[in-house]
Amino acid sequence: MLTQRRGELLKTLVVEYIGSASPVASEVIAKKHSLGISSATIRNEMAELEEEGYLTRSHASAGAVPSDKAYRFYVETLPDVEELPRAFQYTIRYQFTNAERDMESWTRLASTVLAQLVSNVALVTYPRWPQSRVVRVDLVYIQEFLAFLILVLQEAKLRKQLLPLSDPLTGEDLQRVANRLSDTLGGLSRNEILSNSLELSPFENQVTEMILEIMGHEDQALYADYHIQGLRHLLGQPEFSVGGRAREIVEVLEDRELPKAVLAEAPEWGHLKVIIGEENRVTFLHPFSMVVCQYGLPGGGLGSISAIGPTRMEYARTIAGVRFISSLMTEMVAQVHG
Repeated sequence: MLTQRRGELLKTLVVEYIGSASPVASEVIAKKHSLGISSATIRNEMAELEEEGYLTRSHASAGAVPSDKAYRFYVETLPDVEELPRAFQYTIRYQFTNAERDMESWTRLASTVLAQLVSNVALVTYPRWPQSRVVRVDLVYIQEFLAFLILVLQEAKLRKQLLPLSDPLTGEDLQRVANRLSDTLGGLSRNEILSNSLELSPFENQVTEMILEIMGHEDQALYADYHIQGLRHLLGQPEFSVGGRAREIVEVLEDRELPKAVLAEAPEWGHLKVIIGEENRVTFLHPFSMVVCQYGLPGGGLGSISAIGPTRMEYARTIAGVRFISSLMTEMVAQVHG
């Protein structure tokens, strides 16, 4: 159990290291911060903090670097995180209002905005239901023997595919078929469509087979859909600018296991989680900290929003950013699904 004085010193040292990315000497703390204690006392307290595992040093006379344990103490003792400034909130809401009303556009925008806000990597996954469900079917006339199938799924995603026509159909013919299939298949999952005895024309059957194929792919690709932004921010951090670290980071971010690792850490809906360094379950994330939460609709349609950066991240700003973007994405999903 840290004394109040030692705890305040540790928080001061963590803030100093977050800002400088350089080992912190006791003289720096004494000169820059009014803690009401002498340099000698600061040195003694830092020695105790090192003994207790909160600090590390490369050698006895070197400055101190916070450990994962120190960052955990710092995060747990943060005051209530303030919201983003109102001007930021207004600007971000305006961007979402003017984006296309589909999940792909919102997910891409969320990852871009969050990466800019936290100056680190942002990864946003699409909301997922246990099974895809049809919202609407559209058929667009291209030419006499070719149409375009547009399938709107429950996740507010569009899936498009060319549809060859064995017989020539007009735009009006295609619209009638699309309306009938929207009425017949709307709200149904792939399994429900397969188990229902539907009275369909040969062409409607052809379109339905294509819809089932698309939905089958969607149901299998649980972790396939996400957007990641901010690599340049991460590569600009001092921790990752030496030797082969940049290549290691690129490999981590390109690894298809990353969204699985993020989703595995996501807390229950409505909660936010901070995972620091070796607290991550997968070893390739041990050099990083992650702030993650879920957005969407409780009981189904949940996606995750996460910010990933060095353990020396600005936790207060990152928590505020993730929390705001998550609440905004929840509003967007709720609007789509009424």
